[in-house]
Amino acid sequence: MARWQEVAQALREAITEGSYPPGSKIPKEDELEQQFACSRTTIRRAVAQLTTEGLVSPVRKGGTTVREQPERQPLTLDTRVYRDELGYYFSQAVQDLRPVQPPTVTQGPCPLDVVPLLGLQSGDPVVIRDRVMGDPETGHVVQLATSYLPADLAAGTVLAEPDTGPGGIYDRMEGELGWGPLDWEGFITARPATVEESRLLSLAPGVPVLCITRVTIATAGRAEGRIVEANVTRRDASRFEVRYPITR
Repeated sequence: MARWQEVAQALREAITEGSYPPGSKIPKEDELEQQFACSRTTIRRAVAQLTTEGLVSPVRKGGTTVREQPERQPLTLDTRVYRDELGYYFSQAVQDLRPVQPPTVTQGPCPLDVVPLLGLQSGDPVVIRDRVMGDPETGHVVQLATSYLPADLAAGTVLAEPDTGPGGIYDRMEGELGWGPLDWEGFITARPATVEESRLLSLAPGVPVLCITRVTIATAGRAEGRIVEANVTRRDASRFEVRYPITR
């Protein structure tokens, strides 16, 4: 183990054991140099590592503060689809979320990680619907949701409009477009956050996003048998945990 890793491990343990509680500051660089008998470069690499892990937060000309660790909120693994007066939703944990910004609709090449989900080829165009969800009263952002729809099916239809009307895109797919009843399949992953995701979700440095991906399958009409949407929602992975019952 490199010396900076040893220093990082010692500081990590001290923070975990409560020697430096949330809101307090770890010793200054020169104090840490003396404590660990090492160079300033070593100390800075160790602190940078703890910053990446979200344990500390350097303050310009103000030392390094131990971060308050958020209490995790449960997201129950839910395999049912629900409906209320606004349309379909896919977990009771998200029913109360509302847009905190107007939705945006663009068209562009399908992202490489979404290409296999939609059965497209690299560079194929998609309609991209972005929503920023959270508490409309406080403006606190909880979830980012992006839908990718094959352009050959969605471009020029109501699915490419910012306002798709009551019930959203799924009512339009099942109703006017005649693609329903729809089927869905979902899976959960995690990955590093993008710069924009970190900004919108106010992520600590190094915190990944929890991704819940859902694909929508048409069962009728000209889209029968096709995956007509890939929806990717992202949340702060340090604030949410997925729970599920285990049956003996």
